[in-house]
Amino acid sequence: MNELVLLSPSHITSVLLSLLVIIFIPKYFVNKSQKHKKALMNSIIFVLLINQGMDFYREGILSNQWQEGLPLHLCDFSTMAIILYFLTQNRNFFVFAFFFGIAGGGMSILTPDTIYGFPYVGYIQSQIGHTMILLGVTYAMVIDEQRPYINDVFKALLYASVLLIFTHFMNYILGTNYWFLAEKPVGDNITSFMRAEPFHIIDLYIAAILICYAMYLPYLIKDRRQN
Repeated sequence: MNELVLLSPSHITSVLLSLLVIIFIPKYFVNKSQKHKKALMNSIIFVLLINQGMDFYREGILSNQWQEGLPLHLCDFSTMAIILYFLTQNRNFFVFAFFFGIAGGGMSILTPDTIYGFPYVGYIQSQIGHTMILLGVTYAMVIDEQRPYINDVFKALLYASVLLIFTHFMNYILGTNYWFLAEKPVGDNITSFMRAEPFHIIDLYIAAILICYAMYLPYLIKDRRQN
């Protein structure tokens, strides 16, 4: 099995394919009928649910450690948020999925939490699952014309802070490492430049704040130009 190399042709190709799916599929469906749009939405939900089931099977059942397969990672919450947005049209779920689905899912596509690269099944599953999260977000943005506002940055950080406390509590009970609160993730990723555990959590939180405001910056510039 080939180790994951971030600059390898296979990984670069995988990232480019993910970007093409995320950007162009919603654009293709924007002028389609409501029936076709609903079919795309249901397809995204279906693939996300299958991916969650595979996560539980691979990380929980196969390893005989069910607590490791629970949907408690940040991207799992982003998955639930985009599914709940589709089902309820409540934009609070979109807000969470926008900031942390794009930030967390995007980072996971670029730097997957896996030792091995293509064609390792865990790598392929990770790329597909995180691509579907971002596809759900771009569906909401392009087809439903959703967008964040400045107050949504604070909302998203507030939601994440509550979930952070909850996840820390669950880690304490289960002896797990969800959100990588106990240990940094394996491989080359943003935490490689941060302090050792447990101080990396402070660095991650600061990075999350900066990333969320940076993600809103294009909208801020656009709004000021229009006004």
